[in-house]
Amino acid sequence: MAVATTLVSCLGDNDDDTTVYSDTAITQFTLGTLNRYTQTTSSKTGNDTIIKSTLTGSAYKMSIDQLSRRIYNNTDLPVGTDIQHVVCTITAKNSGVVALQSMTSDSLRLYASTDSIDFSQPRVFRVYASGNGALYRDYTVTLTVNDTTGITFGWTLERTDEALAGWGGDSQLVATGDTVMLAQRDSMVGATATACYMIDPADGLLKSSRDGGENWAEEPLDEDSSLLPATATAASVSWEYATYPGNDYVLMAGVPRQDDAPYMRVWRKIAPRTGGGRWVYMPFDDGNSFPLPRMDYLSMTYLDGTVFAVGSDMVLRISRDQGISWRENGTYALPDTLEGTLAAIAADAKGNLWLLTNGGQLWKGSLR
Repeated sequence: MAVATTLVSCLGDNDDDTTVYSDTAITQFTLGTLNRYTQTTSSKTGNDTIIKSTLTGSAYKMSIDQLSRRIYNNTDLPVGTDIQHVVCTITAKNSGVVALQSMTSDSLRLYASTDSIDFSQPRVFRVYASGNGALYRDYTVTLTVNDTTGITFGWTLERTDEALAGWGGDSQLVATGDTVMLAQRDSMVGATATACYMIDPADGLLKSSRDGGENWAEEPLDEDSSLLPATATAASVSWEYATYPGNDYVLMAGVPRQDDAPYMRVWRKIAPRTGGGRWVYMPFDDGNSFPLPRMDYLSMTYLDGTVFAVGSDMVLRISRDQGISWRENGTYALPDTLEGTLAAIAADAKGNLWLLTNGGQLWKGSLR
């Protein structure tokens, strides 16, 4: 209430040159200089020393998801980064006024670019419209730090079996509980807890069923259906969307229908389990240096906040920003002794990755 009152009083009643607006949004979020603390041990004395260094926060791009009102860093901050004392610069549309919610209550205080903010837990920023202090949008800002020091990921060859060899690109790996199965790839795209999706080969439209496939209805899209993946090329993955309980986040990607398109078509949907929701096209952005390149036989899975994708180029890529950028990551690189020209990937309920090749190899990936 104090923030809203301050906002209205600042606008004034008799200034004819003042333009006010009823809408606003956070349009840019940039981190300032960050402190980093690392520990070293002397090889001579065995004593530990804490070394302080600084990081250029602006080098770590922050993504703004206007649909879900989330702001987060694309790349993990290095181990040892102090996120309890962070300064940041926030830009709001139409000169909106930004406030920060307390970590322990619903109270708000006006944000200042010189503030030192504790991001050890997600923080809520509220931006008020300049024309009406009662209108606002809330954004949840999350900073993640790489915390894998001392933890390694490794692939283990579980078995090589001729019975598992020779499958083609019309197959995909599916995980159910702690079981993985090789299934036929067709017009079916994927499923959530309450719906299944397909790209209808008859008309090329994306459709859903909420009764086990008995009846199908066309899904609403925010762009033209020509931007959907080609039928029988799409893969999808879904997970419970923690930001909005009772919703699933569904990510779909597949080969473009246009021959000259160099990148995969990527779509997403925040799907209420009660029904509804709209698919949103995620176009290639010139500012994104890590798009998902065009490939055949895409296979995707989700584990612990990360989407894993592998296709006909036999390169494993990961996305930690819900499908916006896709990077090769040495930690999860495919095994050097992998045999085969195709691979399918899945994650089980116990937190393991499974990789099956058409060379008959079954690999298990897990933290050690």
